[in-house]
Amino acid sequence: MKILHRLLLSYAALVVFAFVGGALMALAWAKFATGPWYEIGLLGASGLFVSVVGIRFGIAQAKATSAPLQKIAAATKAVADGRFDVRLERSNLAEATALAESFNEMAAALEAYNSTSIDRLLAEQRRNDVVLGSIDDGLIIVDERAQIERLNPIAARQLGTTVELAIGRTLDDLLGGDRFDQRIIDDIASQQLSQDNEPDLVIGEGVMQRTLAVALTPFTDETRPGLVVMIRDVTEEREQEKLRMDFVLRASHELRTPVSGLRMAMDLLAERATFAPDTREADLFDTVHTETKRLADLVNDLLDVSRLSHADTPLKLEPVQLAQIAEDARARFEPMALERRLSIVSTTADNLPELQLDPSQFSRVLDNLVGNAIRHTPPGGEVGITVVAGSDAIRIEVRDSGEGMTRRQLARVFDPFVQFGRNSGGAGLGLTLSREIVERHGGRIEVASQRGQGARFTVSLPWPSEAVAA
Repeated sequence: MKILHRLLLSYAALVVFAFVGGALMALAWAKFATGPWYEIGLLGASGLFVSVVGIRFGIAQAKATSAPLQKIAAATKAVADGRFDVRLERSNLAEATALAESFNEMAAALEAYNSTSIDRLLAEQRRNDVVLGSIDDGLIIVDERAQIERLNPIAARQLGTTVELAIGRTLDDLLGGDRFDQRIIDDIASQQLSQDNEPDLVIGEGVMQRTLAVALTPFTDETRPGLVVMIRDVTEEREQEKLRMDFVLRASHELRTPVSGLRMAMDLLAERATFAPDTREADLFDTVHTETKRLADLVNDLLDVSRLSHADTPLKLEPVQLAQIAEDARARFEPMALERRLSIVSTTADNLPELQLDPSQFSRVLDNLVGNAIRHTPPGGEVGITVVAGSDAIRIEVRDSGEGMTRRQLARVFDPFVQFGRNSGGAGLGLTLSREIVERHGGRIEVASQRGQGARFTVSLPWPSEAVAA
């Protein structure tokens, strides 16, 4: 029977029963003063009985009509909550039965789709776990609170823990100290999509001591941001670099005396020897003179790296305005920039404090950074020098509009004897020297770059009180 017909029947029954019951009770009231009492009681009881029966019949019909609809509503809510195994039974209402059958078909289709989706997600997760487990480097994914969401077994072994124990904790919690967490939170908040060079992480003691290279890369998806931490075991690489550096430095000590003598002899010969211009002899002499000077500079750079890394040479600190050092560097490289058709832009914040620096050493840092920026910037480009005061440090930035670097290059940009780009020059020691000088001043040097978008080197120096303590 259709729902509308049942509703009409219910309402009609209510009206009829109410009318009959009311009429009997009215008749009983009319006979109240004249009729015999048994007739009045019979009429009143009959009217009351008819009215009660009518009300109960109407309520029963309403419940019978609404019960299937309530079951459908409850089943719909269950499906919305993710329970796709709910099914409805047939009822004596044609419309409710048709609706229940349609609902059951929909629920079955949703259950099948959900089961397929879960299987697909589980298969994808297993595949990701296999990929993560096959990577030779440690990989960690952290959320915006610096808490670990996922990591592969390699990363767990590198940090001396297990995957289960590491989930939900932070790197500083695992390693001790306060080195990573705040940095990770700041990088995620700023979404700085570049890979800054992190100092090596040394863990363990004795024969179990390992050196790990750490790279932080923020990312964001459709839900919320996060950060990927790549950890690579570079213990053997660093040992090889140390052996190579020790060999080169020992050789440099031995070469310094003969190379210095050769350079002095070439300088004296250049003052006395005369060759006809544009001759083969003049070109050869200029080449020998230039290469001798270059060889002497290389030996001196190697010795400087040795002295700075071993702290053998004390810094000659004095009050210095960082803005003045930046302006002096701009002035020194202005002719070179004009020759290459470039522009150098210098921007300095106001009211910067004086810092205790070694002016000659720090000028060398600016010379390396600005010289590299000019060499890697094409004609028509721009090199920028900016000095700003942050809440935790005073920063000087040198940026270029050159070819930029890849992430793999960024990871090695401060290593000795490493050069990138088409216009590289020297022996690849400039940035190594710059890092040593900055760290000797208690500061930090970082690089941010993307391929085809130039590079930005940032030197961060602590405020004066902190610099003196360092």
